[in-house]
Amino acid sequence: MKTDDQPVASDGAPHASGPLGRLLRLVKDPRVLFVLVGGANTVFSTGLFAVLVLAFGPGVPAAVSVLIAWTVSLVCVFFVYRRLVFRVRGHVWRDLVRFAGVNSVSLLVNLGLITLLADVLGLAAIPVQIGITCLIVVFNYLAHKHFSFRRRKAAATDEDSR
Repeated sequence: MKTDDQPVASDGAPHASGPLGRLLRLVKDPRVLFVLVGGANTVFSTGLFAVLVLAFGPGVPAAVSVLIAWTVSLVCVFFVYRRLVFRVRGHVWRDLVRFAGVNSVSLLVNLGLITLLADVLGLAAIPVQIGITCLIVVFNYLAHKHFSFRRRKAAATDEDSR
């Protein structure tokens, strides 16, 4: 029995229907869109982190800036990933919980590393954060693709394989 009336991509993920925006007409590969959106979000989040570190000064731990930048960018990028990259519909709350869970693991790793490297060892917070971000991007890509926005294949596809 088909449980979802959405079109299904070759990877089994249901996609939203309707006219594509300019970006989606130019870039059709979801992996490329993921990199573009993730890159823009990383630049945004890292820029916000840097502004916060500079604004708060050395008296405030760098982890505070990470937490604020992370929260703001999480909310923004969730909706962009859903709409532009994975083009999924339905299950908003489930997707949000999974998305936040994946990003929470990333955040904990980020907080631990920035605290150790910048606050304890005294390394410069901004370059350290850029390095940490590079490591976390790889984890996030895999986790969001295979967990946060995963959809079961359509029931019709399941029946054809029996």
